[in-house]
Amino acid sequence: MRGGKADRGLTLVTVLIVVGLAAGVLCAVGFGPAYIENLEVKRVLAEAANLSVHDGNDEHVRQFVFQRLHRLFDQQVEDHGRTVTEMRIDVDPDDLRIERTEVPKFVHIWLTYSRDVTVPVVNLERRMTFDDYAEQDLTPVVW
Repeated sequence: MRGGKADRGLTLVTVLIVVGLAAGVLCAVGFGPAYIENLEVKRVLAEAANLSVHDGNDEHVRQFVFQRLHRLFDQQVEDHGRTVTEMRIDVDPDDLRIERTEVPKFVHIWLTYSRDVTVPVVNLERRMTFDDYAEQDLTPVVW
């Protein structure tokens, strides 16, 4: 050995890396499902935008979006001895906005909703708000 003992044991950098990894895992476990559900909401909005190509009635598109959201996010919750169905996400019919433009001919769909998440171990509860958007070109295809 040249110059002395080799460094062994726990260093500050090792402790910081372990603490950082543990915090990352906690955040992924707590917030990950909300972001995965957000991908599902974006998919529903994209389907609704595609539906708008053939269906010019915005009320039908609105009903389609909320039927899909209820199918995806309804859950059974026990409330004072009775079972109640509620959604995991907090969304109202007024939170969905559909606009059609004439030049260029497009449909724009916005949805704002929130979801409560709880981070395990530290039992921290937080409300996350998502703003999702989808658009579709409505001009007829010229072959």
